Amino acid sequence: MEDNELLHVQRRLRRRLFEGSTAIRWRPGRELAAQLLLYLDDPHACWRITTEWLRETLDADRVDGGFGGFVGIEGRAHHYVAIAETRRGSNPLPSVLGLEFDAFDPGMQAVWRGHAVAAIGDVSQERSFTPRMRSALHEVGTAAKLALPVRDGVHPVGIICADWHRESPRWDAELCNQAALLTQGALGPLLAASARLALERTPDELLGHAAGAPHGAGALGEAGDEAALARARELAALTPAEFKVAQLVAMGLSYKEVARRIERSLSTVDHQLRSIRDKLGVRSTARLVHVLSERLERLRP
Repeated sequence: MEDNELLHVQRRLRRRLFEGSTAIRWRPGRELAAQLLLYLDDPHACWRITTEWLRETLDADRVDGGFGGFVGIEGRAHHYVAIAETRRGSNPLPSVLGLEFDAFDPGMQAVWRGHAVAAIGDVSQERSFTPRMRSALHEVGTAAKLALPVRDGVHPVGIICADWHRESPRWDAELCNQAALLTQGALGPLLAASARLALERTPDELLGHAAGAPHGAGALGEAGDEAALARARELAALTPAEFKVAQLVAMGLSYKEVARRIERSLSTVDHQLRSIRDKLGVRSTARLVHVLSERLERLRP
């Protein structure tokens, strides 16, 4: 990926988010957007930073985020897969990384019918959820949740979920409203741009990034650098075609969606995924999503 392209996208978004009538007015939101601009070519880092910020801001037990969760053009489902999450240390809920949630579920579709935050004070009583969805949420400890649909203009991007282990938590209405406005006005464009930029990266760029990681304040240190290099070398072992498939899978795309994106057959995608799993030492696609998200995220010091 050309550095000039990244700088061009950053400048365009900076003008949109910090200047004129479209500028973010909420100071905490401006600070988050400014931080995401620094990591714009790394969607996993952007999602992680967002979940960390929102968990602290909303005082949630767990916040997760990722692409998908909507039914797109011609009724094609983009199922939701969390690629980043942050959990409360004192009362951790189970991880949802790599789990897939059905975009056709009425509860999921209800999130997209509104443009603000979807507040569900008691999951067990939520009528829009199917028994399957309700059961899946109970299995991961969710008693109450806020769901934020992430859009870039009119185009759906993904979902951010804030979960609590108890029913009817005390939500600050103004804070929830500000978070919803920030999601639509800033997070949607930022995360959509991050995804587009990431697809231009190569395994060699990732390896070079890890190898050139600076020492000093904020760096990983010698042991951390070695670990980052090991992760980068594993990813660099993938062919360019495999790496592109790995990125798309890490974003939560289905086999069919990956095949359409790279204009290859399902059998080709299946073959590439088997090769990727073998090289990274994982057995299932769900585990692959988790491992890819973790390794791509941790390459950045």
